[in-house]
Amino acid sequence: MPDFASERRLRLITQPAGTPAAELRRAGLDAVTAPLVFAIEPGDEVLRESAERLQRLAEASGADLVGFGVTEHDDSGRSARVAAPSRAPLHGVDVVRCLAPRDTAIALEPWRVVFRAELLRQSYAAVPTPLVDDRAIVLLAYAAATSYASVDTAEYQRSTRLEAFDTPVEGFHRALERIGAFRSLESEFRARARFSVNPEPMLDAYQSGYLTVIAEALTRFTALSPEQRVQEHAWLRDPAYELDAVLAAVTLAPESLPTLVAYGERRELGRAGARSVLLTTNVLTTGGVSGVLLTQARVLLEAGYRVTIATHRAGSAENLVPEGATIVQLTGTSRKQRVAQWAQLCRRGEVDVVIDHRILYSRDWPAFALAARATGAATIGWIHNFAGRPTYNGNDLQTLLATHLGALAHLVVLSPLDVAFWKLRGIHHVSYLPNPPSPFLLNTGGPTTGRSAPVRRRAELVWWGRLEEHTKKVTQLVEVAAALQRLGVDFRLRIVGPDWADMNAERLHELAAQRGVANRVVATGPQHGADLLDVIDSSDVFVNTSIIEGYPLTLPEAQSRGLPIAMYDLPWLSLIHDNPGVITTPQQDPDALASAIADLLADPSRYEAMSRASIAAATHATSYDFAQLYEQLMQGDLPQEYSPAPSLEDGRRILELLVFFAEHSTPPPRATVGRISTGAPTRRRRRSRPRTLGERIERKLTPLGHRLVDTAPWLRPVAGNVKRVLLRRS
Repeated sequence: MPDFASERRLRLITQPAGTPAAELRRAGLDAVTAPLVFAIEPGDEVLRESAERLQRLAEASGADLVGFGVTEHDDSGRSARVAAPSRAPLHGVDVVRCLAPRDTAIALEPWRVVFRAELLRQSYAAVPTPLVDDRAIVLLAYAAATSYASVDTAEYQRSTRLEAFDTPVEGFHRALERIGAFRSLESEFRARARFSVNPEPMLDAYQSGYLTVIAEALTRFTALSPEQRVQEHAWLRDPAYELDAVLAAVTLAPESLPTLVAYGERRELGRAGARSVLLTTNVLTTGGVSGVLLTQARVLLEAGYRVTIATHRAGSAENLVPEGATIVQLTGTSRKQRVAQWAQLCRRGEVDVVIDHRILYSRDWPAFALAARATGAATIGWIHNFAGRPTYNGNDLQTLLATHLGALAHLVVLSPLDVAFWKLRGIHHVSYLPNPPSPFLLNTGGPTTGRSAPVRRRAELVWWGRLEEHTKKVTQLVEVAAALQRLGVDFRLRIVGPDWADMNAERLHELAAQRGVANRVVATGPQHGADLLDVIDSSDVFVNTSIIEGYPLTLPEAQSRGLPIAMYDLPWLSLIHDNPGVITTPQQDPDALASAIADLLADPSRYEAMSRASIAAATHATSYDFAQLYEQLMQGDLPQEYSPAPSLEDGRRILELLVFFAEHSTPPPRATVGRISTGAPTRRRRRSRPRTLGERIERKLTPLGHRLVDTAPWLRPVAGNVKRVLLRRS
């Protein structure tokens, strides 16, 4: 212990026990007479002659701040070297811009740089006492500094051992104190920015520092035990922090988003009358998802709602927007900017309910749902495909959905079987609703009596949609044509639609030539409006070969023109249940589908009965009072029939379908779903990949199987047998 009485260079300043470290540093600064200040934390060390080297650089450069490298040591004895904030000299506004960059976690500990004493003293003077944390003081000093210099060497030895003495709860509370300290200085930063010729770097620096301390609090909260999180979660529901916590998570701590979902307050539907609705999709086109959204917009406008349509990417066909609706495109260059813009859109538009159609096509939707929740808007997620789609695509989207669906006020899915799937996974705020009819279905009229059978003439078969092999399996149409030719059927098959990433008309023609049906199969390219209607009305049967679909609008559209439908079975589609206008055969069996078509064409009376049944089914599809259904949905009082309890048969069918899709799993031809970009590097532990098909299927189905046998214990032997069969197949 130094002899303070005899060492003239040392001064001992005492403060009451329990004084915050920030106030201890303020007291030391008040006693400083030297021009430079070098703060050292208890337990840390500096290299011999570091102070002298840093002093020489400060005097030679005239810099307000001098940076240096730091070597950090953890409890296990491992060390890591952290370079100085900047190696290059900085001047003017570049100091704060570089030391506290926008949308980045920034290090603001007082021991990271040497300060010109007067600069630091002025920063402390701007803050009232007592001060519990001085990171914001450091940021004020960065903002006021006019010059910066640095050395390449690591002059400071940082030990993290002292932090281990804090309990997790104490560390979390200290992080909350830092948030409060930052908020108390917001007005000071804004006041200084008003008098600056370039205020943005200062405001960006404050925002980065503020989000940094919130992200630290989120990380410490997530590290608490479940019991501790239950006791400490109230801050996540504080309106003062709710949106800021979302922005901090999106920008700096994406791993904490499930925490926000789990411990934030889920927004319930029906708390207040909904009058303003925000509909959102990635981009507005002529596709199926956009068609559903646009029809919803028309229905809601007619019912008296204020409707805004928001898109997340450029390239929308704005001419499709119905009169009375407003369209907005998010323009932020980072996810944080877009989420902030989203919150602003919800607030300015006084949005009551968001209907998000991106749930199955995006990984960033949870952040937007949480941001809407922070503004008081409830989000309804709308899934347009069967729950097994991620399994077929071979991705982990089902896990992301199950983890984050709590951010939604409600989930709308395709069918009762989808309801069963999600309820078995523990998601109970879920219902199914029929998709609204397309404008084509509503506006083209259609026959009121059935068609005549194609007797003593060539039968005309038709398919239309996008030429996508991944889900629609359009090459199977060529195989069906080859099988029909072998059966001696006189026919022509027209394939109508635009080329896609994995298939095009030229390739289909090549395949047809290889299979000997080039004179039977015609890929016409896309058709629209009256031209498409002419093709449909001159056809006799609609053929569908999809392996997985959501709500294919082509089915009711074809039936509205009196066409019988022959298709591979998609058992989750409510539209085909109890629909005598539809013939289904096993998946991926073109011979069976061709035989079913041949049998139908050979029986005129059956054909005409199916044509009449198709018209009746299409009429039923347009008979729903969608305005009433949407009103009931947004008020939280949909009839229970739209959210049935799962049954034993539901569980069996779901298991069979998931096994089928896992066995046929194939990634889409292009990346349609992007991963969350955090804006800052994060370390992720690499997860071992399942090596065999059976292991891949088991990983996907095990959580569902556990939920299923918990709900229906009598299924336990069945689930065990399925698992053993899967592993044997591998």
